[in-house]
Amino acid sequence: MTASFALRLALGVVFLLLAVYYGGRWVLSRRDGPGAGWGDGAAHASHLVLCAGMAVLVEPAMDPLPAPAWIALFGGFTAWFAVRILRRKALAGELHHVVGGAAMLYMVVAMPALPPMFGIPPAHDMGDMAGMSGMDMSGMHEMTTVAGVGTGLAVPIIAWVLAAYFAAHTVRLGATLVTAEGTNRSPRILGTCRILTSVGMGCLLVAMA
Repeated sequence: MTASFALRLALGVVFLLLAVYYGGRWVLSRRDGPGAGWGDGAAHASHLVLCAGMAVLVEPAMDPLPAPAWIALFGGFTAWFAVRILRRKALAGELHHVVGGAAMLYMVVAMPALPPMFGIPPAHDMGDMAGMSGMDMSGMHEMTTVAGVGTGLAVPIIAWVLAAYFAAHTVRLGATLVTAEGTNRSPRILGTCRILTSVGMGCLLVAMA
């Protein structure tokens, strides 16, 4: 295993672990009800989907779903949060999930491929690993974005604007984490995970800009 592939795999695992954490909080919030302190189940489900998508963007070999499923997943929860905003006529929290879903849709549909990031070569440059590991790497070159989608219609300014949004969101989360308290269970752990999620989104957008 090369160092670059190991780093790529490690980042994918980190995002998957974040997805598992959000999934656990979602299950507990559904089981115990809104008053138990596990937070908004819908928000946890949204972060779960984002982290799973980021894991696949970083390491496409982890991808278990066909392209239409990812597009439907990101589009579905983006639209769902948008409807929540329209019905409640309030932006508290919901707008962030709309932006997150839209950012994932943009990366999946518009971006042509995942470029080298943090010294990590894209999947189609890992052919040298075939001889080292004995693995069949045929077809790996096609998995350069989530489920191999990517139209090449990206507009870099969109990626930079979205990255700036997630940078600002990270700063806001960091400020909130310092004084984390209230009725939420494990607020500092949850806050740290949300910061890592926001940083991950920003880094992917910058890498693809």
